[in-house]
Amino acid sequence: ERLYYTSKFIYSTKPLGTYDSSKLFGLMKEYTVYILLYIGVFVYQDWFTSLLVIRWRSALTAQFVDSWLAKRTFYRMSLTGKIGNPDQRIAEDINLFTDKLVRMVVAFIINAGRLSSFMIILWQLSGVQRFTLFGREWAISGYLVWVVIIYTVVATLITHLVGKRLHGISYARQRSEADFRAALLRKHDNAEQIALYGGEAQEKTYLARHFSDVARSWRQLMDTKRNMGFFTSGYMRVSLIVPIFAALPAFLSKTVTLGGLMQIRSAFAQVHGVLSWFIHMYVEITMLSASIQRLIQFKQEIDRHQPQQAAPDVGECLSIEKLSFATPQGTPLLNDVALHCAPGSWSKLSGPSGLGKSTLLRTLNGLWLYYRGQWQAQAGRSLLLPQKSYLGQGTLAEVLCYPHPPLKDVSTMQHTLERVGLGEWCDRLAERHNWDRIFSGGEQQRLAFARALIAKPDTLYLDEATSSLDHGAARVLLSELKQALPACTVIAITHQRELDDLFPHHYDLTTFRAVTAG
Repeated sequence: ERLYYTSKFIYSTKPLGTYDSSKLFGLMKEYTVYILLYIGVFVYQDWFTSLLVIRWRSALTAQFVDSWLAKRTFYRMSLTGKIGNPDQRIAEDINLFTDKLVRMVVAFIINAGRLSSFMIILWQLSGVQRFTLFGREWAISGYLVWVVIIYTVVATLITHLVGKRLHGISYARQRSEADFRAALLRKHDNAEQIALYGGEAQEKTYLARHFSDVARSWRQLMDTKRNMGFFTSGYMRVSLIVPIFAALPAFLSKTVTLGGLMQIRSAFAQVHGVLSWFIHMYVEITMLSASIQRLIQFKQEIDRHQPQQAAPDVGECLSIEKLSFATPQGTPLLNDVALHCAPGSWSKLSGPSGLGKSTLLRTLNGLWLYYRGQWQAQAGRSLLLPQKSYLGQGTLAEVLCYPHPPLKDVSTMQHTLERVGLGEWCDRLAERHNWDRIFSGGEQQRLAFARALIAKPDTLYLDEATSSLDHGAARVLLSELKQALPACTVIAITHQRELDDLFPHHYDLTTFRAVTAG
């Protein structure tokens, strides 16, 4: 506003050749000071805005990650698959939401300050417009303010009518981009299997299909923005002459000088620019609204997958009476399962594939929530070793002790590796690799047993945990486990009949098979 009044001196005085030099040089000094202040404010405004964005994004990311990972919610969400690409929602949607919203709010506040200043100026410059209509004298104070408001409101409504499809297009575009990235990531994670099958041509077809969705949403975005561009470009061009025509009656009646007309044009442009904020930011607003919708859906899905059942009772031993299981879609698996495992006992579960044996173990370990009935868990810690364990890309010491920090006692970790047949890795605990690609399937299962030896659980569930090992190696591992953890209760699923003698207790789950109608 101060710069406006400084420039007013130029418009309102006689030609430059007649200026008072003392006033001119004083004006130049004043103008320089205000320019320097403006630069400083502008730079630090952006810096503090960025600081606010990263702080809010950090807090919001931590909140979403905590709730997503809490109580194994992320696992249960992966079973239903109703909300895809949680990585994209946490990484990109939160980034878009915080960055765009903060910058929009800051811009809105700044524009609101400019609006109040320049609207007062425009009101004062407008004066009172008098005219006769329907035989009656009319007087409108600040009529140029009403002209710019009506003009901008009409343009805003037209912008929304032309561009309202952008919300749905932005939502679909973000989803298609995330699906394409996920498809590329799956190729990276399964590179060896794809290469072994020679499936490059088929994978190329899959990727082309995903990218066609990206291209389709992009073309829709292009077409809609083109249609908006026709209107907004014309709108901005016409806006340059609207204040001249609006102030022309006052100029022709000689109530406004040429300098005053230029001031009106400048003030009108400032007010018009602020009121056109919605038009200028419409595309950004639709992207923001799409991100908000995706985050709301993600939060609702997280809340929906929070555990609803009460935690099982805890007692001296593991005991199940009439426990029934189903798939997430409600298809029955096992009905009225009953079993009792004394502390320190070793039990084997058997039955055909697809019966629900793994589901039972996941329920007992607290993963599966699609069940009814009550059961009692054994006191203490439990651990489940799946057929393929997650390794990750940390150091070998971190992978060995996962999910806990590495032990400070290096000798204990080295001795554990030797016990499971991985002694050649004892001196490489500090190395960092993608261990899924370094270790074979059998070595990964040996490492999983090493984790169990370090974790020392009270209850251990084995879900085909030795399937990649020959019978002799599997027997050695299980014997080491029994020797190291004599008080540990072990419940196992295995199709290696040669190991049956290690499990005194045998439960055939076929007797609990669910009978479906039809």
